[in-house]
Amino acid sequence: MCKSALKDRHTGPVYTEMINNLLQPVVGAKDCTLIRHNVFHALPNTANTLIGRAAHIAVLDSELFLEKFFLVAGLNYFK
Repeated sequence: MCKSALKDRHTGPVYTEMINNLLQPVVGAKDCTLIRHNVFHALPNTANTLIGRAAHIAVLDSELFLEKFFLVAGLNYFK
């Protein structure tokens, strides 16, 4: 969780509950391994960047990034 959500007394608990409800079934599954990869793109300052939409689309829209990601990191998990 981000630091601002931990400090926020109004919406922080709601955010924490949402994250726990989404991740608990995955983390609790014995046959599942959860791995997080942080990806950083140089994006212009727009409204889409502000809400995080641009970052999600940038990952899916870049064939070169996806190819390199699967070659470097992803294929280890499909052996």
